[in-house]
Formats: sequence, C-alpha cells, structure tokens
Amino acid sequence: MAVSQSQSRAPIQVPCPWHRDEMQRLLDQHGQGRLPHALLFAGAAGIGKFRLAQALAQALLCEQPRGGLACGECGGCHLSAAGTHPDAQTLAPEPGANGIKIDQVRRLVEFAGRTAQYGGARVALIAPAEALNRSAQNALLKTLEEPGRGLVLLLVSDQPSLLLPTIRSRCQQRHLSLPGRDAALEWLAPQVGERDAPALLAAAQGAPLRALGLQEADWFAAREQLAGQLLAVARGHASPAPQAGQALAAHDPRVMAGVLYGWLARASVLAALGEQGGEGDPATVTDPKVEPLLRQLAAQVPPARLLRAAHRVMEGRRQLLGGANPNKELLMEQWLLVLVGVDASASGF
Repeated sequence: MAVSQSQSRAPIQVPCPWHRDEMQRLLDQHGQGRLPHALLFAGAAGIGKFRLAQALAQALLCEQPRGGLACGECGGCHLSAAGTHPDAQTLAPEPGANGIKIDQVRRLVEFAGRTAQYGGARVALIAPAEALNRSAQNALLKTLEEPGRGLVLLLVSDQPSLLLPTIRSRCQQRHLSLPGRDAALEWLAPQVGERDAPALLAAAQGAPLRALGLQEADWFAAREQLAGQLLAVARGHASPAPQAGQALAAHDPRVMAGVLYGWLARASVLAALGEQGGEGDPATVTDPKVEPLLRQLAAQVPPARLLRAAHRVMEGRRQLLGGANPNKELLMEQWLLVLVGVDASASGF
C-alpha cells in the first residue's frame, strides 16, 4: 500500500507482505549487476503483481533506497510519485481503449534509445502486458532484444499465454503464486472485518486484492441466490433459459465467468473427494453461504461434467477478455446447459 509519512516524503509503493522476499531477491540481483533487463511478473489477478512491479520500479529509480524500498525523500522518489520521472515510462491502455496500441510502444522504443537523465536505471512498466495487441507486441521485440544501457522492462500479466512466445522467451518469467490462506486473511481481515474476510477470499479464489474489491460488488451480495441457480438447473428445478440465464446475465459476464469457474472447480473437487471433501483442511477457504450449495451441486452432478462445465466457462472467459461481445443471456445459457449434459457450443459462445 502506498504510504506517506510527512509533507516532505513522497508516497512510495510497498509490495504485499507475501512478495517481500521476492522484492529483496530482485534488489539483491540489481545490487550484484545480475537483474534481467526484462522481467515478466505472471500469476492470478488480484495477488499484488502490479504493486510489486511498482515498488521495484520506484526502488530502481531511488537515489538512496533503504530496507528494500525506495526512500521516499530523494528527488527521484518525488518525480516517480508524481509520474514525471524522465527515466520512467508506463504503458497501459489509454482511457476508453481496450488495449495498448502500437503508437504507445513506438514512444517506448524512442525512450529506450535515450540515455538516463539521472545517471541511473531507466524503467519501463507495461501492465497489463496482455493488453498489447499483436502489432504492438511485434514492435516491442527489438527493444526486448536490445534494451539499451540501464533499461529494465517490467511486464505484468494475469494471462501470459496471450503474449507471443517470442515476447515470453525474451523475458525472465517470475510466476507469483497465490499467498497462503493465513497470510491472505491476516492482510485482508483488518480492511474488511474478521467476519467477511473468509467469504470474500473464497469468492476471489484466494486472491486478496481481488477480494478487497468485492466488498461492494453487486454479485457478491447476491451470491447465495446465484449459486442457488446453478443447483436449481442441475436438479431440473430451473431452466438454463430464461430463468437462470437471466439471473446470471444481470452481472458483468467477465466477472461472472471467474465466479462460476471458481464455484464449478470447487464443486468438482468436492464431488471427487466425496463426503469429507475439503473438511478439516486448514488451507481451504470457503464461503459459509455458498459452500453448502456447492456440496449439494457436487452430489447432484458427476465430477467429469462439473470439470467440463468449468472448462467451458474458462474458454468463454478467455474470449471475453480477448474482446468478444456475445449475447449475455445466450452465453450463460450455454454454460448452464453443460451442467445438465448438453455441451451446446465447443467455443463457449
């Protein structure tokens, strides 16, 4: 979390607690002159990858880093915090745009050819890297191959598979895992309350920053009813269209795809393990409102079908994130049909 201790101190980004060791390893590599010129931070959404990349970028541009962080007091830190450091560049989708365009990459290529104005490192942060369209990725290749003196490229991606193999091969990949349950809850509980933290973390499939953002989500407040629609379809008490499909389609399909995948994956585990599935495992975070419904779903639907439904939802999610814009009710209907043994579409749409 960004903090500021006084008016003379610039806000600095601090990595999440579960990334502190990784941050220190990266800074040790930098101190030894072994930091790769291109790093790809990959992992699930909502685990703090961007915070880690920001903290590293600020530390690399800091004139006197301390304790594995930027000092927050030097001129470099003040410029970084203001977004005006001449040796820093950030690429992200422009307002209203779905992706990072080739013109933005061309400006980065120009930046890469300059010398450092402050005599130290130069840093380019690209997030989310999968937002680079194909032309933009191709335009970036030469800079990845020949980055220029002192340039460090930091790419952040929830879906590295969407990047060209030539991009991935030119970066040192750091796959960041979900934090442990205890670490995640320790960080989350003070911000959302002890009572709600486990349910939010379960809904976010263990990703703490994503869990934090779910507090006000409309689907989260209605999650018991939405999970109940899955069970009703599986039991034949509700039809995929229009009843259940309409209920699910009332929410962002990209969000619901992640939610449904998590529920179906959990139900498939419960179905495979039987009556004792997940009980007594301290690493399992569950939502007391949804877990009983998922146990009933696991008892109703064979494990293989649950897995097939989860796979179909994930296929659809990838296409949605890639810019597809299907009819929401039809999309939900096709996903729900898999629960009753009808695989309506090989593509998910």
